[in-house]
Parts: sequence; C-alpha cells; structure tokens
Amino acid sequence: MKRSKGSMIALCVSLFIVLGALAFMICDWALPLNVWTHPILNFLMVLCVGFGVMAFTFAIAKKSPWFFFLSAILLALVGLYITIQYLEWWISIIIFVVVFVVFALFSLIVAGNKTENIAINESSDYKDYKQRKAEKEEMEKSEEPIVPEIKSFK
Repeated sequence: MKRSKGSMIALCVSLFIVLGALAFMICDWALPLNVWTHPILNFLMVLCVGFGVMAFTFAIAKKSPWFFFLSAILLALVGLYITIQYLEWWISIIIFVVVFVVFALFSLIVAGNKTENIAINESSDYKDYKQRKAEKEEMEKSEEPIVPEIKSFK
C-alpha cells in the first residue's frame, strides 16, 4: 500500500511523539524527577501536548473545524493538568473554559462556519434539482450512443 508524503510525515511525527512521551515517563520513573504527580500522568500529558500541537497545525493547514476541536480538547486538558498542580481547582476550570472559548473563536475566524453553509445550501458544491437535471441532460447529449458490433456466425 502506497502512502502519501503527508501521511508519512504525520506517521513519523506521531511515532516521535509517542517515543518522546515514553522516554519522559521512563526518565521520571527511573530517576525520580518528581515532575508533577505521577510518571504515567506525565506520559499522558506529553502525548496530549504533542498530539494537540499536531492537531493545531493540521487545523490551520487544512482549515478544519474538527482539528481545531481536537486540539482544543487536548491542549485544554494539558492546561488543566498543569494548573491543578499550582492553582485552586476553580481557577483551573475557568482557564479550561477560556481555552475552549479562544479555540472556538479562532476556529470560526480561520475555518469559518462551513457546516452552516452546507445546511442552508449555500455551499459552492451545492446544486439544486434544475442544475443537476440540466447537467444530466447535457451529459446524455454529449455521449454518443454505443452501437454494439454484430458478428455473423458463418
């Protein structure tokens, strides 16, 4: 199976993120660095940071609201995990909500509201019945009828 260049880069970056998170967890477990709470939680934090940044880059490159949503969740979880270590829980929740609002606004600014255009049939790809019927008739006119070749059996 042949993969595109973009998917190979994404695969390599994903592998690098997982290996980096695993190395950070093993270092925190073997040499008690006592970075925040627990080595496994630190592993998850590094994974969320890596994949959150990766999703954010995909969101900007592809102008995709889905990747904005995914990066908002991952990076907000990282922010929640870090702020809970140092701040009161209610301040952490406020920061968590603010991160979501900022990402939602950024998503609307960059990607626009594509789903609304699709829902109200204002998408550039939308064609009503008359347009589709006219295209179908034009396709039928442009095609020459295929006449089967009859062979005699002598």
